[in-house]
Amino acid sequence: MIKIAYVVTPVEFGGSEKVNLTFLRNVDRNRFDICPILLTRPWENGNVFIEHLRQENYFFYKIPVAQKPRNEGRDYFRILRCIRNLYDILSKESFDLMHTHGYFADIIATPLSKILGIPHISTCHGFILNDRNLKVYNALDRFSLRLCNKVIAVSEGIRDDLIKSGISGSKIIVIQNAVQNSYDADSFMENRLNRRRLVGVEENEYVAGYVGRLSDEKGLRYLIEAGLLLKGQGEVFKILIIGDGPKRKELEDLSKGKGLERKIIFAGFQSDVENWLPAFDVFVLPSLTEGTPMALLEAMSAGIPVIATNVGGVPKIVENGVNGFLIDPGDFQALSEKIIILKENPVVRNKVVSEGINTTQKRFNVNEWCRKVESQYELLLRS
Repeated sequence: MIKIAYVVTPVEFGGSEKVNLTFLRNVDRNRFDICPILLTRPWENGNVFIEHLRQENYFFYKIPVAQKPRNEGRDYFRILRCIRNLYDILSKESFDLMHTHGYFADIIATPLSKILGIPHISTCHGFILNDRNLKVYNALDRFSLRLCNKVIAVSEGIRDDLIKSGISGSKIIVIQNAVQNSYDADSFMENRLNRRRLVGVEENEYVAGYVGRLSDEKGLRYLIEAGLLLKGQGEVFKILIIGDGPKRKELEDLSKGKGLERKIIFAGFQSDVENWLPAFDVFVLPSLTEGTPMALLEAMSAGIPVIATNVGGVPKIVENGVNGFLIDPGDFQALSEKIIILKENPVVRNKVVSEGINTTQKRFNVNEWCRKVESQYELLLRS
């Protein structure tokens, strides 16, 4: 059996955390003994990722990413402390391979993989480019990825970005994320009614929904601008935003400033996103940058028509006018127009829904995706 140190930083429960959980639930545990090593914030309670790991009967380690929150002062030795803690775990266990996810995991694990002679594979889920606080970490991460034995990019756009950063194309393999969702008609309708009732949405209101982090790169201000256009045209609608993040207060203030406080609902973080998707009539992803977005795949799998921006790995998923609609980033007028098309044209809507389900079933199958990752483990060890 191949023993793998699986190093992740699940401080939030977003797309990359869902990817990791999907893999850990479906990996062949008769062939691969995976030990999750979690880089966590000890001052936070109720980590959803950890709760799911316990349900799956995984033994795991926890390493604190810092001793205190950033607003209580800097922890200048946190990286060195994390490296030391990870070294203690890696040297105690006999791991055949290490798989890291995220910039912090890459940074602390790369030097140890060289010191201890453990083959190292990293999955790059993308970079947040417009956060000044992350620029240094992004630079360190790109340097770390140069030293990895193998890098999995979740989209061709990320692969191209990595190559531009000086990472050899020969060590990069593109494996797009997969989705595992199953709905029956009864549970779909039950969740639809319950969740809409919970946030005060009437059945006649057309709901444009978003799921994800509330940050600049997600382009949510353009969804709000689209809402203003819809209101001006007298449309009966609501915008339901699921998630949390650093820009929540700013986005709430923007909504109020536009007179949309009765039209836009900020539902906050929800651990059971799959139960909220049926509340949507259309899923909107207005991002300025993306990899292979899990929320988009989940919406398509659930039978929700999608509108997304033509960025990153999105055009590899969405074929404009076939299984969804593509718009240019920042084009809120096109976004409002596509929402109205899906609202008023049931033929178009039904076609998009059907093709979206087919796309996720044929091209983003979880079992095939897991086998691809597993094959990279075996190829790396053989080489």
